[in-house]
Amino acid sequence: MEQPLITVGIPFYNSEKTLLDAVRSVFAQTLQDWELILVDDGSSDQSLTIAQSIDDDRVRVLSDGENKKLPARLNQIIDEARGKYIARMDADDLCTPQRLEKQMQRFQQDTHIDVVGTGMLYLDEAGRPLGKILLPPRHEKICQTPYRTFQISHATILARKEWFTKHRYDEKITLGQDFHLWLRSFRQSKFANVPDPLYCYRLESSFRLKKQCKDRRLSARFLFDHYRKQKRPDKAVFYAAMQYLRMFAEIAYCAAGAKKKLLARRYHKLTDKERNVFETEIQNIINTKVPLHAT
Repeated sequence: MEQPLITVGIPFYNSEKTLLDAVRSVFAQTLQDWELILVDDGSSDQSLTIAQSIDDDRVRVLSDGENKKLPARLNQIIDEARGKYIARMDADDLCTPQRLEKQMQRFQQDTHIDVVGTGMLYLDEAGRPLGKILLPPRHEKICQTPYRTFQISHATILARKEWFTKHRYDEKITLGQDFHLWLRSFRQSKFANVPDPLYCYRLESSFRLKKQCKDRRLSARFLFDHYRKQKRPDKAVFYAAMQYLRMFAEIAYCAAGAKKKLLARRYHKLTDKERNVFETEIQNIINTKVPLHAT
């Protein structure tokens, strides 16, 4: 096939319940100049069988039977991608139909941009809309508080392949790899967001306190090392401590049985009209046909 404009890369591990819907959301895109790479990370369920059942020349399935973890698989996608741009996506999420088109429009508006993310629609455990998060469009605002967070969502990004090649993932870091990526690249890059919620993220099923705590500890370490190398030990200690304070606050919320309240702090509520629009859109995605091999 000719070189596609975009490579969509989806690493998956034991995602048999959600993988095909994720793929459907790629097939539903208004921009159709893409290839899709599905990378198995040693699944033990039917995920690989589902991926291999897709009958379309634009879809490649890679599997070596090993469990190498996410950063290694993301680097594998970078190496395998034929597209000029690479789009991130997780196997348990959905893209709204205009995601890729609107992100490419942002690149066309400013040729100096390296990475474009989007706002997000958060879903509950049943896949129903919970709320939305609208992210700032410009690099300066996205990176305004690098000691705390970057206002760009890793799973939503579309980036130039050469940017990914220059800023590969550290395969030793299996959690918090997104924060680590932003922290070491933001001064040499230009980030942007399409503020609209163009990516559907399963917030309730993705949040696990143990994983969140480990993520906070790793982020604290990244920050400490980053500012120590800049010869700012005061910032190194302070910003690392802030990550631990946020971790303890999350533990307290969950211990008090207020997990839903904690998660609700992350998003804006939807109006009834918005909820109906998103529910219709999600249903249309799920009804999108994906060609499958005859059985």
